[in-house]
Amino acid sequence: MINCTVNGKSAALYLSNEQLQVLVSGKFGDGSLCAPKTASSNSKFSTNCIHKEYLEFKKDLLGGLAFNITSRINKGFKDNIIYSLSTHASEDITKIRNMSIQEALELMDDLGLAMWFYDDGSLHQTKLFYNLNTQAFSKETNEQIIVPFLAKYNIHAIPTIERKKNGKEYWYLRIPRYQGAYEISQILSKYPINCYNYKIWSSETSQKWCKLQAQLKSIPLDIDSIHPRTLTSLLNKNLSNEDIVRTLAKAKERARK
Repeated sequence: MINCTVNGKSAALYLSNEQLQVLVSGKFGDGSLCAPKTASSNSKFSTNCIHKEYLEFKKDLLGGLAFNITSRINKGFKDNIIYSLSTHASEDITKIRNMSIQEALELMDDLGLAMWFYDDGSLHQTKLFYNLNTQAFSKETNEQIIVPFLAKYNIHAIPTIERKKNGKEYWYLRIPRYQGAYEISQILSKYPINCYNYKIWSSETSQKWCKLQAQLKSIPLDIDSIHPRTLTSLLNKNLSNEDIVRTLAKAKERARK
């Protein structure tokens, strides 16, 4: 049993943590917790993906809640196969659907966060920052609820606006290369999905970043105190870690004078 809060009232969920993380991430990523058909029925979870492997991963986590994966041909821009996964209707799913964003995030752990980024996150392949699609949420929800939640994982997201030609505005979160992208990559690495390997930093990039952090501590200098543009500028010069550390140490010494 998992204790939780639904609209400010204490409640209980009779789910495994693996089931919970799939369902909670469904409030944020690719997935839907549908409205009950009648007042006496319950919600169910459903999701679609072009990668069968990913739905198999979710199906294994859902256990007995899940139906078998189905498929259909998508006759759209590309003729490809779309795979679908859904669950039985459940009172527990109804409770999760009725939770506030804050209440749902209080139940999410790194497994749920990994699925959220697999669903709605993208990695810039050269600049190595992440974007997280949070357009379904307002600026206030992004700033006041989602950003503080991500900060618990040392992920420092920046709310960013996208303005469409029709005048509509949408918000998404950008996670700079040196202010949380490594942490996201490490979380995804804990739950590897072959079809989404492209969303994870290479081992070489991760090792270089870890080594640089360790060397900066010898100055000592907190990585979070360095302006992202300063660090990006140095790294784009293809300097060695040792040269970067020396440059930052000199800058710190000059600032003291």
